[in-house]
Amino acid sequence: MTTLISTPCATATLNFFGVSGVTWNERTQQNVWEGTLRRAGYAVRSRASKLSKKEQTVGAARQKIAAISEQEPNIKAFVARVDGHVLVIGRDGQTLVDTDPRKNDRRKLKGLVAVM
Repeated sequence: MTTLISTPCATATLNFFGVSGVTWNERTQQNVWEGTLRRAGYAVRSRASKLSKKEQTVGAARQKIAAISEQEPNIKAFVARVDGHVLVIGRDGQTLVDTDPRKNDRRKLKGLVAVM
């Protein structure tokens, strides 16, 4: 019996960057959207180390994301990873793509990558 894995957030993230492709690897049981973006010609680099302990939620990290963008003008957008979900955050810190939006976003960040 085959298990169907639905990854609408990863698919929406890829679509934002104009990329269609694989978001889930059935063999490894892992989300592979980062590799798909890389194969499409984008650079994907972690920026999680630039966040302080105070900026560990999506809402609290917005100002820092805008500051990182000012220092690195080649960044197109950021992808934030939270528990079981990914969302796209713009250079200004505002959410661009989120299939599970929140008014006050207190989801804990598991990772933050810049897409260039």
